[in-house]
Amino acid sequence: MTAPDMERLQLTPAVADALAALGWTADDARVRDAAPTAARGHGLVVVAPPAAPYGAPALAGVVSRLASEGGRALLIAPDPELAEWGTLAHALSRASALRVQTAHGVARAARRLRSDALDLLVASPAATGVLLHRGALKAGALTAVVIAGPERWEGLEALEALMGDGAALTMDEAVTFALTLVSQP
Repeated sequence: MTAPDMERLQLTPAVADALAALGWTADDARVRDAAPTAARGHGLVVVAPPAAPYGAPALAGVVSRLASEGGRALLIAPDPELAEWGTLAHALSRASALRVQTAHGVARAARRLRSDALDLLVASPAATGVLLHRGALKAGALTAVVIAGPERWEGLEALEALMGDGAALTMDEAVTFALTLVSQP
């Protein structure tokens, strides 16, 4: 992508290059619509086929925002898609200084969260629930939440823990935006 493309899309050069390496161009409508919206920290709903690659433009915006402004993000994905989303998050952040963890279990993620050694956590709904319950994941410290494929989750406990009655997080608190990726009907 050219410098004007990156500026228009509000992507850092490293993230723009990673997105281009994944086959996306600045001319693609999904890139033009999702990347700058997510990079600005605005709420966004992406309706796309149920596969992580379709979420790349929006996630690139989230990663660019984290890389340029700091903060901590959580990407909650269905268990069967966790590795795919983790691979995508790592690919988009590889050339940045962001610290990314795919939580296949909770022990390492909990240690990294507690030691403030994590910028982007990719976790299943179940792992998210455990990390919230144990106090390792502080919902109020999140600057972005990506909710991938909630209609494919086995349970909604993690989402309820984040957003439910008396939860650690309300819509007007510390989360800058929630990016919801849902499958196309």
